Amino acid sequence: MKLIADSGSTKTDWRLLTEDGDQLQFKSEGINPFFHDADSVAETLEKISFEPYGHEDISEVDFYSAGVSNSQNRIIMEQGFAKVFTKAKLNIMHDLLGAARALFFREDGPEESGIACILGTGSNSCLYRDGEIKTVLGGHGYILGDEGSGMHIGRKVVRDFMSDLMPPEVKDLFDDAFGLTKDEVSFAVYKKTFPNRYLASFSVFVQKNIEHPYFAALVDDAFMKYFERYIIQYPDYLNLSVRVLGSVGFHFEPQMRKRAEMYGLNIDRIIKAPIDGLIAYHRAQ
Repeated sequence: MKLIADSGSTKTDWRLLTEDGDQLQFKSEGINPFFHDADSVAETLEKISFEPYGHEDISEVDFYSAGVSNSQNRIIMEQGFAKVFTKAKLNIMHDLLGAARALFFREDGPEESGIACILGTGSNSCLYRDGEIKTVLGGHGYILGDEGSGMHIGRKVVRDFMSDLMPPEVKDLFDDAFGLTKDEVSFAVYKKTFPNRYLASFSVFVQKNIEHPYFAALVDDAFMKYFERYIIQYPDYLNLSVRVLGSVGFHFEPQMRKRAEMYGLNIDRIIKAPIDGLIAYHRAQ
């Protein structure tokens, strides 16, 4: 049996393809080698139930993960997976490759080419051509990058809260929604695990209140930084298809398209999650 998964920083979508042709769906927390070592990867995997099957029943795992763009992080993942999937062939791949395959694969013809964008908890982009990633811009993580992501949008809100820069009516909305003190925010960001997930969680609040000019301007600035840093730097970008994957791109589509139009970008596809496209891709192989 083959197990296919896409894992971001927040969640993992799993699909188990059985020998009878069935497709079973599972979800778990995200697995990212920037926040996990091999042992904690294994601990997370052991908690996931693939009933009625066990981990030892799976013969191959195709796992697309955030954070495996370098060999050191890939080794962390491979070591953790090998502790749990003891009988499986392991294919640990970058989530950016998964995004590109999901966005540009065609069942009725050759793969297409263009710029693949990830806009979820984090952000990334690549130039995808002839079935390969040719160039990557972005993917520097929540401290050095992730512009346009849920983390970036949430961090902008939290920073204004911490610095007393919110308009009074926005501060009231924030207090009603969360009831947080500055000490509580600081502790969550600097002491708890997965600060990127914590900051990204505030982007949901932004989306709910997007009609307010404060939030609209905040989101527009986030997308401006994403497009200027990671998209318009590609040569001939105006003649390339731009496709977007991720919850932020999906839920903030009107705001994203508005900013993209200012750069003349051709966004011709937006999807929330890649897993269905990845299943089609691997079945075709």
